[in-house]
Amino acid sequence: MTRFTEPYYIVDFNSSVCNFDIFINDLPAFTHHVGGGISSHTPINHFILESGIQNIKLNILPLKGETSLRSDGFFKIKIFSYDSSTGQYDNINEVFRYEQDFSQSDVPVKNVINEFKAEINYKIPGWQISESLDPESVNNNEIVSYFKLIYEMFKEKNIDGIYHEMKDKFGEIDTSLYLGNVDNKVELSTLFEELDGGKYILEEFPASTELMFFADNKVYTIVRTGGNPIIRYYNKQTNEEFLFPVLIHKKNESYRIIR
Repeated sequence: MTRFTEPYYIVDFNSSVCNFDIFINDLPAFTHHVGGGISSHTPINHFILESGIQNIKLNILPLKGETSLRSDGFFKIKIFSYDSSTGQYDNINEVFRYEQDFSQSDVPVKNVINEFKAEINYKIPGWQISESLDPESVNNNEIVSYFKLIYEMFKEKNIDGIYHEMKDKFGEIDTSLYLGNVDNKVELSTLFEELDGGKYILEEFPASTELMFFADNKVYTIVRTGGNPIIRYYNKQTNEEFLFPVLIHKKNESYRIIR
């Protein structure tokens, strides 16, 4: 039994002159690779499949083109939960905190692996029974072909097709974030309208890609050279981008989008 009616977990972070990756249960929860400073937060319930011990991994990296972390940089992160049914932050439960300044360090990266305990009132299958692929023998062309299928659906604004491929993701996110009855097709339609209104153009499918594995090789993705996701929209006038990361799994001999 959880203390909150709707336990909602947030990762809150603040950094200066460094890049970093945040992984929750070995899935990428947030990535910052553009240098400078950032202070933000993001929900992580959809990376928590059931109550119990959860894993967190941090990769704290130097700025692009540099070989070590700057002495004037720092990185701070905490994870806390609150009851989203109340909409109030006055009663929070902090479960993890890490703070590090680099004034006394001269290292290329900081890697932190730790854990925290989460209590939630749902249980979702996620990738627990998904097929684990061998990185040495996986059929890369098969995965690339699936991503080309997804890419073409976004290019054609095929809402029904995208919805079908994302049903696993939509169902689990709606459950874990307590979203209720969400019309995901309407949400997709709104997304495309906003991209069109903002004059964002879908970048061409790349000639070369990199295959990445997560969660005991049960979750996979391909990215562009440099790490950007395949679904990347760009506004040439404002130099702004919209990234839509796609993580897939394989179950019952079929690929589907899981996150």
